[in-house]
Amino acid sequence: MLLTSLLLTLLSVVAAVPASRVLGRDAGWVLAAPLLAAAGVLIAAWTGDVRTEHHPWIPAVGVDLDLRLNGLALVFAMIVLVIGAAILAYSSRYLSRDRTESRPGSFYLLMTAFAASMLLLVLADNIVVLFVAWEFTSFTSFFLIGRSGDHARDPAIRTLLVTVGGGLALLAAVALMAVRTGTASLSGVLASDVWSEAGFTTTVAVLLAVAAFTKSAQFPFQAWLPDSMVAISPVSAYLHAAAMVKAGIFLLLVFSPVLAGNPVWSALLIGSGLITALLGAVSAIRRHDLKGLLAYSTMSQLGLLVTAIGIGTPVALTAAIVHTVAHALFKSALFMLIGVVDHEAGTRDLRELAARHVRMPVTGTAIAVAALSMAGIPPLFGFISKEGLVEAALGTPGPAWLPVLVTAGIALTSVFTVAYSGRLVLGALGLWGPSPDGAAHSWPTGREDEVHEAPATFWGVPVLAAAAGVALGLLPGVLDTPVSYAAEAASGAEVHAHLALWHGVNTALLVSAAIIVLGLLLVALRRPVERVASHAALPFSALDAVDEVRHRLIGVGAVVSRASGTLAPRPHLLIPALVLGLLAVAGVATIEDLPAVVGQPSRWHDWVLVVLVGAGVIATIRAKTRIAAMVVVGVVGFGMTLWFLTLGAVDVALTQLMVEVLTVCVMVLLLRRLPARFSDEPTPRRMQAVLAASVAGVAATLGVLAFTGRSSMSEIAHFYLTQSYAQAGGTNVVNVILVDFRAVDTWGEMTVLGATALTIAALLLNRRPTPPQPSAVDMRSPLAHVRENLVHIRVFGRVFGVLIILLSAFLLLRGHYEPGGGFIAALVAGAGYALLYLAADSDTAPELRWPYLAFIGSGIAVGTATGIVGYLTGKGFLGAAGVKVLDYGLSTTLAFDMGVYLAVIGLIVAAFSLLGPERPGEDPLRASSRDPGVAPAAPSSDPSAPTTTTAREEVTR
Repeated sequence: MLLTSLLLTLLSVVAAVPASRVLGRDAGWVLAAPLLAAAGVLIAAWTGDVRTEHHPWIPAVGVDLDLRLNGLALVFAMIVLVIGAAILAYSSRYLSRDRTESRPGSFYLLMTAFAASMLLLVLADNIVVLFVAWEFTSFTSFFLIGRSGDHARDPAIRTLLVTVGGGLALLAAVALMAVRTGTASLSGVLASDVWSEAGFTTTVAVLLAVAAFTKSAQFPFQAWLPDSMVAISPVSAYLHAAAMVKAGIFLLLVFSPVLAGNPVWSALLIGSGLITALLGAVSAIRRHDLKGLLAYSTMSQLGLLVTAIGIGTPVALTAAIVHTVAHALFKSALFMLIGVVDHEAGTRDLRELAARHVRMPVTGTAIAVAALSMAGIPPLFGFISKEGLVEAALGTPGPAWLPVLVTAGIALTSVFTVAYSGRLVLGALGLWGPSPDGAAHSWPTGREDEVHEAPATFWGVPVLAAAAGVALGLLPGVLDTPVSYAAEAASGAEVHAHLALWHGVNTALLVSAAIIVLGLLLVALRRPVERVASHAALPFSALDAVDEVRHRLIGVGAVVSRASGTLAPRPHLLIPALVLGLLAVAGVATIEDLPAVVGQPSRWHDWVLVVLVGAGVIATIRAKTRIAAMVVVGVVGFGMTLWFLTLGAVDVALTQLMVEVLTVCVMVLLLRRLPARFSDEPTPRRMQAVLAASVAGVAATLGVLAFTGRSSMSEIAHFYLTQSYAQAGGTNVVNVILVDFRAVDTWGEMTVLGATALTIAALLLNRRPTPPQPSAVDMRSPLAHVRENLVHIRVFGRVFGVLIILLSAFLLLRGHYEPGGGFIAALVAGAGYALLYLAADSDTAPELRWPYLAFIGSGIAVGTATGIVGYLTGKGFLGAAGVKVLDYGLSTTLAFDMGVYLAVIGLIVAAFSLLGPERPGEDPLRASSRDPGVAPAAPSSDPSAPTTTTAREEVTR
């Protein structure tokens, strides 16, 4: 059931781009459905007891997709899914109808991936999986913020820098816990006895606190959260109300049962929480941008939550959970509603709105309701949660002054909360009035004086969120059971929550009443308050501090990478060569009693091949032109191919042969952009290269001679040879290893190949490549009439190219039993494509227009889908499942091999399509082939005069 909820959320991720292409911005309605379905699945799975699921992932190191649903995970999962679905539906009206402007595909893809990452985070019962999900939330938020335009670039980078820094702290904590407890299971870690050790507990507490502070924008890592408000309103609503900032709160609550009694933990959380709460509240009062006000209010409210978790009592943890729910409701509603105002009025500045006639009765009422809930005004749900925080502060354990300090901090923050909530309501309704400095503020030109109400489909979703705050305020008892279970999970003690508007006259009620009165007084005195607040700015900026750290890190990285930060191969090869030499010397000096040589370690024809390969190496070194070097390097490659064949490694030999063929073809396309001859190297540099090469060569040779034939077959080799057929049903051991035993490795390599192709495309399509070098050809030479002299290649190439591609399909199908398989078959198909490329009349020939992006994408998709099928059949990710058809085994490994086949073909076609001759006036992203090269200039009247071919006009986009 838990995995089903995850898969439903992933379904929305997979469907995001196709749905957006069909429906445009309206895809939000469709994509919200899987999230609501996932929420329904979790509710149906919840019985009151902790529910766990185990799905193997990397069992050898104890990392599995273990999922756990307890009360705490259920509450946060509902926030993630329900609020996420609401924001997706809201986005269907917020986004522009112009797809070029709104780019709904990328938006919905990232938003649904954000939701999936958060759901995996709250359901994870493995600390490694939790860390992976944690990092995914950082990256998805980075892309969501960054997609808002050039002005969002720096805020996105600052957000990523801070949150990834916290991720490193979490990684250190995960490593410590896994090593010290001996398990990666979150349940096992929390149940371990090691938490009684003060040193370990304190270290982990500090690391987890730092990780949570960066994620939840707590002092001193708070700067990124207001900075991220450059993102569009749906992104801000999700990020601030239900997604990334709540990840830090969830992490603190998860580890609260084992860390609540640690004094360092309590001091860090209470201290940082109170500072953040006050700093955010004071900053919010100074904001004129309503969205900026909400951003600082989020920072302040998160500070209150962290403070409550730091108090650590069951009452405090219950209050933190209740306020988390309340905050998700009123903050998501407010961000969406301010987005409505901004959309209709063209501004979020309360000074500009004051100069307008705002006629938005429904939106204004909903803003008032949600803001009053944020202020803690009865009978709204925010009042219940705020009163719970006050009650928790009054019961803070410790010295007598500590409850007073914590209560005063929460109360003062709450007073400012009422003040900035009033500022928000008055500002959104256009009732704030002129600026106290008397400055005039006008709205953008071309806007009407009156701001009208938005369509009901636009404000409907946020109004429902605001109404939920009213309903839960009037009927809070419906949350008693889930809140009790969540508080039990967070505190480790039995909790019976009783949420109500009225608990009688007590200290918490009196403090709450005083907060409301003082807050309303600040609203009434808003002019002098604003005047004072405008002069209360700090003399430094936290954003400047983040930028300074960023620049210092870049500077340190530049210094550290100076030795390797070059494109020249020599520095990259020198150090490995020297290390290899040192290892060889150390081995000779220290290794004793080598095993006796088993059998005959070499044969006479091995030495013939050594001479052949050596001759190729020497010829390569002495080559003066690039084309000559390429040819003699091929001698080395073909020599190695023969060597593999003599050793019986047919798969490896075939792979080497195809790689050599394709390398020559691709290198020809590259060499035409490079000078024909190598440049002369200074003698000292050449001697360095000779020294490094000699050391590496001698060390490798001596090592091979010393160790060859001195060991029998290894255990793992024996396992593969004996178990390939028994466990995987295949007789081609190489292919069985690739697509069965080590399928996850192959899947990772396949995605790397896809990324490589996309990188090639990005580099070549966004930068002006070096134009082809002009070459002088004597008109009496056969090279001056290439087309006429290559009729045989054009005729036979079209036939044999197709036959070779058909042969590749045969190699693919038989790969599990005989030499072949997806990778080799793709290389063979690539060779067939290369032959078609050479035989084609032009680069626009239909037989060359293979959609390489579709090949790559479908290949990775097929491989991933095969892995998911393995999960669904209970065999784990990429676990093989098959049937017998006419005594022939059909397995999902064949489908996986087909994915490899498609992805590798896509890479090869991309190389030819992107490195081939340019084509003027055509968008290269929309095609996968190039036009023919530029015809040579007309010859002169002298038949012996050389003619010069010129470079083609650069590709235009």
